[in-house]
Amino acid sequence: MRKRIRQPAISASPKISPLTEAVREQVSGKHLVAAALIGGALIMPPPAVAQEALEEIIVSAQKRDENLQDVPISIVALDSTALREQAIESFEDYALTLSNVSFKSFGYPGSATVYFRGASDGGDGNSSGSTPSVCIYMDEQPVTDIAANLDIHIYDMARIEALAGPQGTLYGASCQSGSLRIITNKPDPSEFSAGFDVGYFDTDGGDTSSSVEAFMNLPLSDNAAIRLVGWSVNEGGWIDNVGGGVRTYDYPGVTLTNDDMAEANFNELDKSGMRAALGIDLNDNWTLQAGVIYQELDTQGIWEIDHVNFDAEDQSIQRFNPDSSSDEFTQISLTLEGEIGNHRLTYAGSVLDRESYYESDYSAYGDYVYWVYFYSCNFGYIDEDECTTINEIATRENQYDRTTHELRLQSLGDGRLQYTVGAFLQSNEHKYLQLWRQPGMVPSVSVPGYATDDVWFRTDQNRQLDQTAIFGELSFDISETVRATIGARWFDEEADLQGVVGWGPSAFDANYGTPAADPFAQDTFVDLTDSTSDTIFKANIAWDVGDDAMIYATWSEGYRPGGINRDPALLVTAGTQIWVPDILTNMELGWKSTLVDGRIRFNGAVYFMTWDDIQYTVYDGSLSFCCGSTYNLNTAEISGIEADITYLASEGLTLSTSFAFNDAETTGDFILPSGGLAVPSGTSLPNVPEFKINVVARYEFQLGDANSYAQATWNYTDSSASEITDSSFPQSDYSILNLRAGVDLGGWGADIFINNAGDEIAQYYVHPRPYAPSTVTNRPRSVGAKLWMRF
Repeated sequence: MRKRIRQPAISASPKISPLTEAVREQVSGKHLVAAALIGGALIMPPPAVAQEALEEIIVSAQKRDENLQDVPISIVALDSTALREQAIESFEDYALTLSNVSFKSFGYPGSATVYFRGASDGGDGNSSGSTPSVCIYMDEQPVTDIAANLDIHIYDMARIEALAGPQGTLYGASCQSGSLRIITNKPDPSEFSAGFDVGYFDTDGGDTSSSVEAFMNLPLSDNAAIRLVGWSVNEGGWIDNVGGGVRTYDYPGVTLTNDDMAEANFNELDKSGMRAALGIDLNDNWTLQAGVIYQELDTQGIWEIDHVNFDAEDQSIQRFNPDSSSDEFTQISLTLEGEIGNHRLTYAGSVLDRESYYESDYSAYGDYVYWVYFYSCNFGYIDEDECTTINEIATRENQYDRTTHELRLQSLGDGRLQYTVGAFLQSNEHKYLQLWRQPGMVPSVSVPGYATDDVWFRTDQNRQLDQTAIFGELSFDISETVRATIGARWFDEEADLQGVVGWGPSAFDANYGTPAADPFAQDTFVDLTDSTSDTIFKANIAWDVGDDAMIYATWSEGYRPGGINRDPALLVTAGTQIWVPDILTNMELGWKSTLVDGRIRFNGAVYFMTWDDIQYTVYDGSLSFCCGSTYNLNTAEISGIEADITYLASEGLTLSTSFAFNDAETTGDFILPSGGLAVPSGTSLPNVPEFKINVVARYEFQLGDANSYAQATWNYTDSSASEITDSSFPQSDYSILNLRAGVDLGGWGADIFINNAGDEIAQYYVHPRPYAPSTVTNRPRSVGAKLWMRF
């Protein structure tokens, strides 16, 4: 029986084809190169280092430093070594690598919604709708936002931890089905270190890309250090905006062309940023960490291609107005921790200020009768001779302000009883202004204080959520081999929504019609506050069945916050204007094992989850004329299995794989308050592949005087549905193969790589627009190199 050592606390709808068919398909043709690389590794020169066992991975999932194998939670951890070896640099990189994670993106980097274990309602990204079911943490601060994942550049990071299943007791709101934790490297006063990386790659059919990254750890004294990190990334485009497009509208009978918008490789990205962290050992017992992170991300174009011509060799789309985005954030953090008796006290506070802006082409709306009906001249809101076009542009301006404080006390030592207790406070404000414009449409009346010029729809909102929580977990060693844990989190949340929604024509003429005769003749205002409090629980029991194996069972709960809908009319049509938290309950049996003298690590879990009062955001004109709204509907069930295996197959050769199966579907009809059937029972949950797998083969060897390696990484994602409704599109399965090799010449080295070697076109998300569906996709085959140096 191994001795558990308590470490100090830290700061910190289509169905799957049979597996055999999937494997047979994926190892044929273009994927034989991976098999050749792995097989060839066996006859390459001797390994650079004779490694006898796998290295330990230290995680902080329970807010303590612990060996991954001693934590009775389903965790996939990408430590600093794995991040570097697998060239993880962005959200897309690690989301593809994590087998129990799926996502959909809205066409811009930093606009994704993340899902764990199939818990997806297909949320449409409406800023007034429900929050995600997965929380994202940046060090100690939750940074979760609706369809706006914080796409921080991954460089000089300690690790990324993917905690599957509800994490509500220690992590709280929106950690309903899982938690993603991005953990930065901290200053180290013991030694100086520095380095830089310069990268370049070329994309088939696209422009070139480049990157410059650097870090420095500078000791200031024996007990203080500062760590500085910076990066600048330019990614060239590959999607063409094709000219010659013509839109002819039924009314007012004009056409729109995009000849002046034609541009090759029009989707470009620029990302730059920095991190600075100061660490001070105040004395033998107390430490202080202060940090700031800044990043700016700007894009031109859109990461979508024409869905109708999806299989065409040239990836292209026709857009009639500019597409662009900007996303800028600053996070400031302070962590103070120290020992008091046989306890560790930690305070962690953070402030996040984020601004983003999006401009999108919406000209295709004119082909859809819904938008013609509301946005054209059919109602006679403006003079007929001024009805020149119904071309449309959408803009979204967002301001996020988030402040969090956490104070926790944790027991130390090797006693049978261990615990963590704490308090958490958060203030999260989201201001957003969304405008739909029709250039060339001149209103008959301009009313001061109302939208003017070409604005035909707007939502101007201020959404705030304040949270207070008290949490705790207590573990007790029942025997030398059995440990039991119970946990709870009491939370109190206050939601506030203020603002206005206005249909354009009424915004120009406050005297047109009457509300009774014409509901569009006035703006819709909201100013409402609602509060909710509840308690969620967790229970876990872990059994060490040997020195290197553990079996555990967990029952746990996770939740998403409730909220307020924009339209007060829902009080009449739906009976309520609010929606309440939905609860995901998880029953899980998992295992952790280290086998063959430490050469194999095999972890996994089987689980069954029930999802009650699912929050569902949808537009239903019979309930609300103005707005998409969120309702608590019925239930769903999810069952699955996930596992990850790492095998030190021979000296220098390491093989690893992680995979997940999920069967997720509704278990009751989703009936809207209007009485309409939204989703029938037995519908598969969207954007969730039934099967996903990641395989990595890495061979390290000596090539002359250089430590060298060759590596192949293969990701396969099964088919899924784009939405939960009947407007859904099927999303095809895809596989992506990355090849990499490099040399380490002692302080400096070089890597060469082929990303997406099979030139696969992946369907990350199919926008289910009945008027102009498009597919968010990945980058084609790219070949490049990176030069690095360490001091």
